[in-house]
Amino acid sequence: RLRRTYTGTIGAEFMHIADHNQRRWLQTRLEQAVGNFLSEPAQRLRVLDRLTAAEGLERYLHTKYVGQKRFSLEGGESLIPLLDTLIDDCGRNSVREMVIGMAHRGRLNVLINTLGKPSRLLFDEFEGKFEHADDPAHSGDVKYHMGFSADVRTAGGPMHVALAFNPSHLEIVNPMVLGSVRARQTRRGDSDRREVLPVLIHGDAALAGQGVNAELFNLSQTRGFSVGGTVHVVINNQIGFTISRQDDARSTHYCTDIIKMINAPVLHVNGDDPEAVVFCARLAFDYRQTFKRDIMIDLICYRRHGHNEADEPAATQPRMYQVIRNLPTTLAQYAKRLADANVISSGEAEQRMADYRKRLEAGEPVTELSAPLADAFRVDWSPYLNGMLDSEVVTGVARDKLARLEAVITDTVQIKLHPRVAKIYDDRRKMAAGQRPLDWGYAENLAYATLLEDGYGLRLVGQDSARGTFFHR
Repeated sequence: RLRRTYTGTIGAEFMHIADHNQRRWLQTRLEQAVGNFLSEPAQRLRVLDRLTAAEGLERYLHTKYVGQKRFSLEGGESLIPLLDTLIDDCGRNSVREMVIGMAHRGRLNVLINTLGKPSRLLFDEFEGKFEHADDPAHSGDVKYHMGFSADVRTAGGPMHVALAFNPSHLEIVNPMVLGSVRARQTRRGDSDRREVLPVLIHGDAALAGQGVNAELFNLSQTRGFSVGGTVHVVINNQIGFTISRQDDARSTHYCTDIIKMINAPVLHVNGDDPEAVVFCARLAFDYRQTFKRDIMIDLICYRRHGHNEADEPAATQPRMYQVIRNLPTTLAQYAKRLADANVISSGEAEQRMADYRKRLEAGEPVTELSAPLADAFRVDWSPYLNGMLDSEVVTGVARDKLARLEAVITDTVQIKLHPRVAKIYDDRRKMAAGQRPLDWGYAENLAYATLLEDGYGLRLVGQDSARGTFFHR
């Protein structure tokens, strides 16, 4: 039993966690599974379909747009059933939104097979139809940085899923995603942080190498920045561009060791066992919802091609790519596994691939989508779409309104103040009466008051936000 639990295709790290309840919870969940992760034929067929979609898209693009960069997911196709499982679990548990941040690797696959971006739009991008400044869809950025959002159908009802646009600077999208999640939670009044789930997808080299991640983890449980835990996924293809030796890439044993600084569990899982990957996704979701803390899934996989499709990786990793080129795909291995278990018949996997390709060629969404949700908390961006940076914005406030707000923000009658703070408020009352010139601190507080009066949320964060460096707050 212990061997089946701990020496199979999942390697779980959780004994470093200080909290006994978390350790016991993880141990119980792992040992209850005893290495058997999926038994229902319908669930296994769903995994097969998601792998078919992941591999099918890459094969189609590889033959139709020869040599064009797409930063394929090949070798890490299990990411698609992983995300599918997270989305389904979210829908079943009343999560209303998911926000995903990721880099270029596998992004096109996620756009099409997870978020349901119409394949015709992707083909148009490959064919250069948006690469002129007069086109309203033109942004000047590459196709594998594009974001998207959609309402995805789940067993528990529709759920909004957003993939953030990505800059070329690896991992810098992470704080942007968590800021977006925190704002969405605030708009919903989601103080329990159960209705919006952040998912961050990292590369193995970038996770360990980019300093922004240490800052991200350090802020994960602070009052001003916590989002109730993040599900992290590493597409660990064991190579960073051309670096594959561990002692060239980092000073830790695993690329995920950095997250141990916040006592987060790590689930290392073999990407060629998609059922184990799905189990880890479910475990990660349940852990996050139960303990409101971060968790990491280390998806151990490989990169079938070079850094991009024009790169020849065997020049720097000849032995690695000699092995990779002889490996059957995850889909081929899983289809054989299901055929051996009599879950699918002979030729059924090939038919499913043919059916997927037909939908792809028709330019349709290949993910189950819902009609757009009527959501009172959804932001309407339409008023801003045609805005110009040099447009004038009216910022003035009527004098009588300022006078009323001045009286409110200088009223300290029921508060016993520190002598230094009391002097600041005495000075501000004199400023309001015109007996002293306004200083920066008073003007700032008055500006904040006008924003609150107009119904805008106000958020001050950072170590100087409480009083200000010069006591001006």
